[in-house]
Amino acid sequence: MVPFGRTAAVFDVDDSLLDGNAGTIFTWYLYRQKVMRPEVRARIPRVIYEYARGRLTERDMVEVGSSCHAGLRADELKAHAAACFEKHLRKRITSGAIRQVRRHLLSGHFVLLASGSPQYIIDELAIHLRVHAAIGTRATIVGGQFTDQLIRPVVFREGKREAVEKLVERWDLDLARSWLYSDSQADVPLFEAVGNPVVVNPRDPFREEAERRGWPVVRWADRRRPGVDSEGEDEWGSWDG
Repeated sequence: MVPFGRTAAVFDVDDSLLDGNAGTIFTWYLYRQKVMRPEVRARIPRVIYEYARGRLTERDMVEVGSSCHAGLRADELKAHAAACFEKHLRKRITSGAIRQVRRHLLSGHFVLLASGSPQYIIDELAIHLRVHAAIGTRATIVGGQFTDQLIRPVVFREGKREAVEKLVERWDLDLARSWLYSDSQADVPLFEAVGNPVVVNPRDPFREEAERRGWPVVRWADRRRPGVDSEGEDEWGSWDG
């Protein structure tokens, strides 16, 4: 028997699996908790301002999201990621994503989350969804503390494809048999590598590109119904902003 049928299902996270951006929400959470180094924390409002005005790119924001952890202890950041997930992210998982993740798990596929958001916050989503693996952007750790040096490849564009390719090779999976769910035009290199691309919640002009290439387009907008999780147990709280 071939493990997982050599088939992977890769899920992007931000604005597709999740209603919102995990990295941005986690960064603001850390900012509001005042756990960042003062010199790092002082930069965050300006960085958001510059990005909103198009002066910083998506890749810039991916790198800022992980480099702002400099000076934090790994165990401390992991605890903050768990708290942020419980308070802000769990209720933002879209019901369409939950259904599709479950279908792939029941089909015996290898299910993987891949995002440019920081590794620890993506790990929390992966644990909750009970998937097999998670790829996020990571920084080096020295003496138990994060530095501002990111581990390459940065999980964005070609770097995201490279990171996914390394993982599927390790598990002897076949991208030609595999699926990708993402909203992002930045994931075109990975879309071109998989056999079953599915574009989720695209903005124009990416919608037009997806339609031109013949890639299916779906919409996952509704969050999981408050009060009931995938096991039928109460779990969703309100987000207080």
